[in-house]
Amino acid sequence: MSRRLIKLLPVAALVLSGLATAGIRQDVPSVVVKYGDLNLGTKAGIANLHSRIRNAAQYVCSPLDNRVLGLREQYERCVLDAVTESVAAVGNPDLINYHRYGGRFGFVASN
Repeated sequence: MSRRLIKLLPVAALVLSGLATAGIRQDVPSVVVKYGDLNLGTKAGIANLHSRIRNAAQYVCSPLDNRVLGLREQYERCVLDAVTESVAAVGNPDLINYHRYGGRFGFVASN
């Protein structure tokens, strides 16, 4: 998987990298999150990528953003699922811990 791009799709929370879009409905809104400029070996880089992913999820799930209680719950679930799937797709242990523990994390030792 590319370490520079992830493509975020709402509701199904399908995450893809690069041009691997075969079989994906083209009418579903999506956002490509670029992170090649970030150093994922630093807390700042991890926090920045998580913020980008969350902002992208909020954007693609925005049609569900409404004050109507049932739709609000769908919006929040859409955002959470999209962020969780995107974080998993990146596969960085520090990003996973950052997401899992709400920004409070320690770095995972690597070789």
